[in-house]
Amino acid sequence: MSQYIKKAVVICGGEGTRLRPLTYDTPKPLVKVNGVPVIDNVVRELRRNGIERITMAVGYKKEMFVEHFGDGSGSGLHIDYSIEDKLLGTGGAIKKALEEKALPEKDEDVLVVNGDNIFEIDLKGMHELHSSKGAIATLAVKAVDDITGYGVISVDDGIIRKFVEKPDPKDAESNLINLGIYIFNSGAVHMLPEKESFSMERDFFAKIPDTGRLCAYVSDKIWYPIDTIERYRKASEEWRPSE
Repeated sequence: MSQYIKKAVVICGGEGTRLRPLTYDTPKPLVKVNGVPVIDNVVRELRRNGIERITMAVGYKKEMFVEHFGDGSGSGLHIDYSIEDKLLGTGGAIKKALEEKALPEKDEDVLVVNGDNIFEIDLKGMHELHSSKGAIATLAVKAVDDITGYGVISVDDGIIRKFVEKPDPKDAESNLINLGIYIFNSGAVHMLPEKESFSMERDFFAKIPDTGRLCAYVSDKIWYPIDTIERYRKASEEWRPSE
């Protein structure tokens, strides 16, 4: 388990329009796959990796998350909430949650994950790479056969040389995709755009590779995005909840 990262931000605020009709009455992270809400697996995996405190960045049907988790005591960790009263984009939601609830102190790192993915991660290994490279931010990535609809990463010796958000597959320079799992240090937080609403992928990650301090950790563990009906069905067919 990581002995260095204790805090995490989980992004849960989107309306999940591509997952309708499942999300008409339920926010995307609370949609069940084989009987288990996606967010339950996220919380379980974070706890397994040593996370002690989670801030959930919530917006759409935010009260359902509070009702489901409360203060997190039933899940074995502390959970609080950053409320997104209007759509802020992935970057704006993350920035708000970090500044309000989970701002890393000097020499401290914080984990940020999407709340609508089923995944496993070796946070210790990811953090070791992050530390050894002196990274301001490290992204978990994975090689896939079809990069359609994903942010694509070009990597050299662990350093991200190029980040392109959702390129045309025929123009993609790599088959490594962004998994929506990030480590930030305190310096990265201060480099975020000053505007309130922005895309973390387009307005931050795509603009800082030339610093040489944006890194990629290649994961070979399970990862199922639950953001479209097709991907929901794939996860339902292949993934089974752990006991």
